[in-house]
Amino acid sequence: MQVESTLIKIPNNSNPSTEYIEGELNRLGIEPLRWAIVEVNDDYYIISVADLKE
Repeated sequence: MQVESTLIKIPNNSNPSTEYIEGELNRLGIEPLRWAIVEVNDDYYIISVADLKE
């Protein structure tokens, strides 16, 4: 296994709570080791995600 980092774009709901972001990532089939918001604009959050890949 190796850790793979990717950037994911999710809709900006004006409330960047942990529950919202992790819910959106799970909806996309992503179970991250870690994540961080790296960019915000009026429409989207750009999230850096580290995930295990085989």
